[in-house]
Amino acid sequence: MTDQPKLSRRTALRTAGALGIASIVGSSAASARSESASSEGVDQYVGVVDRIVDGRHVVILLEEDNRVVDQLVVGVDEFEEIDERDILLVVVEDGRLRSYQHLPEKPESTGRP
Repeated sequence: MTDQPKLSRRTALRTAGALGIASIVGSSAASARSESASSEGVDQYVGVVDRIVDGRHVVILLEEDNRVVDQLVVGVDEFEEIDERDILLVVVEDGRLRSYQHLPEKPESTGRP
C-alpha cells in the first residue's frame, strides 16, 4: 500500500516500547500511529481475530489495556494470511482498517492512558 503514513523513528520506538514488543522495533513500524495523525481519526489497537464468518468476513476484537473496546469486520481478502485467534497490531482510520501487523504474542498493556 502506498498510502500508508510516514512515521518518525521516535514515534515508532515509543510505540514499540509502550507495547513491550522488541520485535516491532526491527520490523515494519508503518502500522504504528503517528502523533500528527491522531487528530485525524486514526487509532491503534491490539486486535484479536475472534472469528472468520463464511470464509468471507474477519471479526477483529479491538482492545485497549486487555479490554475489548470495539470490533471491526473486514473482508478476508484484506489479509495475506489470517486465522482465528491471531493477534494483530491494527491501525483504524475512520472506522476502517488502515494497516495491520501480526504479533507473536499479546502484549500485557497497550500503554495508553
